[in-house]
Amino acid sequence: MLEALNRKDKKFVVDQAKKQEKAGASYIDLNTAALLDKEVQTLKWAIPLLQEELRISLSIDTTSPNAMEAGLKIHKGHALLNSFSGEAKRIKAFLPLIKEYKPRIIVLCLDDEGLPETSDEEFSIACKMVNLLDKEGVEHKDIFIDPLVRPIGVDQRAGELFLGALEKIKKNLPTVNTIAGVSNVSFGLPRRKSLNRAFLVLALQKGLDAAILDPLDREILAAMRSAEALLGKDSSLKDYLTFVRSTKQ
Repeated sequence: MLEALNRKDKKFVVDQAKKQEKAGASYIDLNTAALLDKEVQTLKWAIPLLQEELRISLSIDTTSPNAMEAGLKIHKGHALLNSFSGEAKRIKAFLPLIKEYKPRIIVLCLDDEGLPETSDEEFSIACKMVNLLDKEGVEHKDIFIDPLVRPIGVDQRAGELFLGALEKIKKNLPTVNTIAGVSNVSFGLPRRKSLNRAFLVLALQKGLDAAILDPLDREILAAMRSAEALLGKDSSLKDYLTFVRSTKQ
């Protein structure tokens, strides 16, 4: 993808996005940060191209305020800002963009104190960030709290920490959404897909609302649809049966 973006290969970029849309993605995450000084111009090229071809919106994934502003400025409809956090620099740079362009927002449980060490610390940051966005009139349906998935290969408590924070957020902030970057949990380990699937099922049981994942991985989608059906989150089993029919096809 990096090479395709670098040479502005329309067909490759659009084909990859369309495959993800067809597989059931709600948003396409567009990250051009690896292009460094070409990031802004690449977003200006890619966003109109993808929006012309897709029926779903984009998640603009960047830490650069200039790139984020360039992306939000040309995105039609409700973009997803990936991501906002409690770090002072990020608040100063991104809050004016949130107020002006009104995107949906992924909010990381992270502040200037560094990575939280406990689920209570993560929950505390989530509360502060929701209060901050409340003051700016952001609706809770547009907020996605990310308690930060970390690799269990680095810290064996990582899965437990995330699930504990997720449970607290869902219990005490029930009107906001939650989200997870699923594959982070397995970084550096063998058989990553098995860990990712198990982790997603556990997170769904704790109330996870959304996930950043590979929609072309049929097995993780099977795990997700099965878990949603078993947890009573799939009215009339519509999503499960649709998935089964698509698999047969």
